[in-house]
Formats: sequence, C-alpha cells, structure tokens
Amino acid sequence: MKPATSIGHTTPASFLESLLAEAPETLPILRQSCIQVLNLTQDKRSSASDIGEIIMRDQAMMANVIKIANSPAYHTRTPVKTPTYAVALIGFDVIRAMMVSAQLIEQADTFGANTANLKHLLARALVAGTQAQEIGKAINYEETGSLFTNAMLYSLGDLILALCRPDVGEQLEVIRREDPAKVAKAELTLLGRPLHVIAAAMAKHWNLPDSLVQLLEKKPVWPKSRPEADQRIMESIVRAANELSYCLLNPLAAGQGEVLQGLIEQFLPPFGLSMIQLEHTVSKAFSQASEIASAINIDRQHFLPASEADGTILHNQHLHRLTQTIHQALHQEGIPPAESAKPDQQASPSLPPSPASDRPLLDFTIQSMKISEPSSLLTFATRTLYVSYGFERVWLALVVPGKDKLQAKIGYGPHADTIQDAFHCPLSHGNFWDRLLHSFHPIQYSSLGKEGESGGMPTDFLKCWGDQPGFAGTLYAPNRPIGVILVDRGSTGHPLTDTDFAAFALVLSQANANLARLAHKH
Repeated sequence: MKPATSIGHTTPASFLESLLAEAPETLPILRQSCIQVLNLTQDKRSSASDIGEIIMRDQAMMANVIKIANSPAYHTRTPVKTPTYAVALIGFDVIRAMMVSAQLIEQADTFGANTANLKHLLARALVAGTQAQEIGKAINYEETGSLFTNAMLYSLGDLILALCRPDVGEQLEVIRREDPAKVAKAELTLLGRPLHVIAAAMAKHWNLPDSLVQLLEKKPVWPKSRPEADQRIMESIVRAANELSYCLLNPLAAGQGEVLQGLIEQFLPPFGLSMIQLEHTVSKAFSQASEIASAINIDRQHFLPASEADGTILHNQHLHRLTQTIHQALHQEGIPPAESAKPDQQASPSLPPSPASDRPLLDFTIQSMKISEPSSLLTFATRTLYVSYGFERVWLALVVPGKDKLQAKIGYGPHADTIQDAFHCPLSHGNFWDRLLHSFHPIQYSSLGKEGESGGMPTDFLKCWGDQPGFAGTLYAPNRPIGVILVDRGSTGHPLTDTDFAAFALVLSQANANLARLAHKH
C-alpha cells in the first residue's frame, strides 16, 4: 500500500481521479466484515441476528460493539454478552458509523496520517451523529436511526483528507478557523474542486446510503416552516447537527457566534424547539458521543470545546452557555473541567439580560414533571434560571443535616470555584438565612452585606459575593425547608425588574410543587 505522501505530487485537478483510479492504494481498505455490515444495515429486511453473525467472525469488531452496548450511554440493567443483543440495543446506524470510524483509526499509521487530528475529526463527527439523533427525538422525527449515519458521515470529506492528504486538510482547517469566507476558494486551489464533491464521490465509491450522497452533493437550506417531506427534515437536522458540533468544539473560530445565532433564528422556530431543549440535546449528545468514542480509543478530551487560554471571551451568550453545558456534562462523565474554561474566565459582563417569556416557563413546567429524582429537579431548576432568564449568577445552597449551616451545591456564573469554596453559611436563630428558610415567599434583597448585619455571612463569602442586589427563595420537601436559590445580575450593572422577579417566583413555585410530588411518590 502506498503512503499518503505520494499523492502530494499530483496536481490538484487530478486529486479525486487519483484517489479513485489507484484505490485501494490511495484509499483506506474496509475489511470484508465491515463491508458486509454496511450492506446489511442498509437492507430493511436485515435483522440484528444477521448482523450479529457477521460481527462474531471479527473479534476486534465484536469486542468494540459489546463494549459500547455495556457503556453508560445505553443504560443496560443486565450485561450485554452477545453481538446480536448489542446490535439490537445500539441500532444499525450507530453500528455502521462505528465500523467506519474504527477502521479509519486502525489505518491512520499506514497512510501517514496524524492520528490525533483524525480522532479529533471523528469526535466532531460522532457529536454530529448523536446531536442529530437527539434533535430528531425532540421534534418527534420517526427515522432517528438514519440521522446518526448521515450526520456523522456528512464530514466525510474532512476525514478523507485527514487520511490521504493531511497537509491539505490542516491548511483548510486553519483557513476555516481564521477566515471561513475563503474556504471555498482554497478548496478549488488545493484540491481542484469543492471538498463536498470529493466527499460525495467517495460515498458512492464506498456504497454509502443514497440519502448521504444527496446531502453531500448540495448543502441543505433552512426551511421557513417545518417541511412535510422526511428527506427535507433530515437534511435540516443534519446541517444543524454538523454546524453545532463544529461551532461548540471550536467556539473561538472566526464567525462561530454568528453561525450559532443564525441556527437559533432559522432552525429552531420551524421545528418548535426552545433554547432549553437545544441545551438538553447538546448535553445528551456530547455525553453519548464520548461514551461511544471510548470503545474505539478516542480519548474524551477530544470532546472538550477549545479553550480560551489566550484570554478571548465568548461574547455570544448562547455559545458561552452551551460550552459551559458541555463541560458540565463531560465532567459528570469523568472529565475534569479545563482550567481555561472556568466560568469566571468565560463570563462576558457586557451581555444584556434575556427577557422573560412564557415559553421557557412552559418548557420547565413540562420537563420538570417528567423528572423522577429530586437532585435532577434541583439541577434543572437552577440551570433554567441561568440559561433562560439572563441572570448572571444562580446558586443553589442546601441545608447540611445536623450541622446548622447552608452549603453551596450547584452554581452558575463568574468566580464559581471561589464562591463554591466560600459558600458555607451558619444558620442561627434570626439571621438572614434562618429568616429566609422560614419564609414561604421569595424575596428581593438589596445586598447580602446589609442582610448579614444580623450574622450568618462569613467575611470570605461576602468578599467574593459582593454587594449586588438579588432575589432569594426557599425550597421545601415537602413541608420542611431544604435549601435556598439565589439569583442576581452580578457585576453587569443591568437592573433587576418586576418581570425578572415574577419569572424567578414562578420557577421556584414549580420546583417546590414538583418536590412535593416526588416526596408524595416516595
């Protein structure tokens, strides 16, 4: 097999032709078992047992499939031991995409490719696949399985370049990050034709689904209303999933704030999606993608958004919050948060407050009624106040049983680590926290420093918290106080309004109603 570097001597115009004419020397070879699996998963008459029989003949493939099926991404109660059961659990499309990914990684050294770059691209592709599935579920799209393969392999052109022309791939990636408007011209200069044309030809060569070929041949356009045709719905979801995955993994690249804003304004409305729903799909997608990736030796660090080590601040509020959501989701999966991604470094004090509306409250009301665990409900309530209502700081503190003190549990906003360490406030009769815990209504305070004159405010806590006005309310389960939620605008200087207070009070009320429901249920 020829190394990839030999292709570098061809002229750009002959790049595609040389790939096809000299295959398999210039293209990765898919093992016969992989080709059989790809063919079977495209046949609607195939069963899990048909595919399981093929997988059993390939020990490496079988080990990977069973490993994924037993991962937390699929929440199995009993261990999965057979490839047939694993295929039935995972689904044909995840199996198909995983087969291609694993074999590309295996052949990276043979082609002289940069394995780290290839894995990063595959991580982005996996996120696109899981993101598309989660969006499909959110809008009740029936064929969510096909979304995974089409969304993941939508970046097929980048994957091929990473293997066959890594030097060109890296050049194009630099241009994409620094000046995306020049990418199309650069592709013609370096490759002789647009990358999506090359990708479509490769998809045909590998006999990948026709729906994917159609996607690669022409970039989908945003619909003005929800399309009736499944193909149009699928095209919109695939585009959205891929733009999201690139944007969230490369938030510092040029123009990504505008890309995300365009997606929010043009993709969400036709499908009736809210920002809360989008945030949930992002969290689930990154968690699931990182679990799948671990089975094919893609390190979870590839799923962390690019850091802000150079001091750059994300000025797009939605991009800032979604990247925080990813760090939190992956931290729960075992990845420590990056030093450069701490909230105090990402916060943008110039962001305007988000107006309150009925839709976020409706979303919260509906989703909170589906939650079965108090801890998940409290996390959801805290995050909703931060994401949907423009409060710069939102903190949940719980009563420590038997110790007469409040201790921070969940927080969003600037200087989160410092506040977390300092938020240990004593409870004594008549102090602010004691009065708050025995109040059945939320309050507005002018300053915790002033409220702390009666005691209960440690000096180090007040020093990092500051003198900003805010709202506070008590959580009950069901008739005893268990904690408090505090919200404010931090140091932005934006005033709190009556509408803000009403939104805070309504979310707090819904949270307490669901805490009572859960207490009664148990």
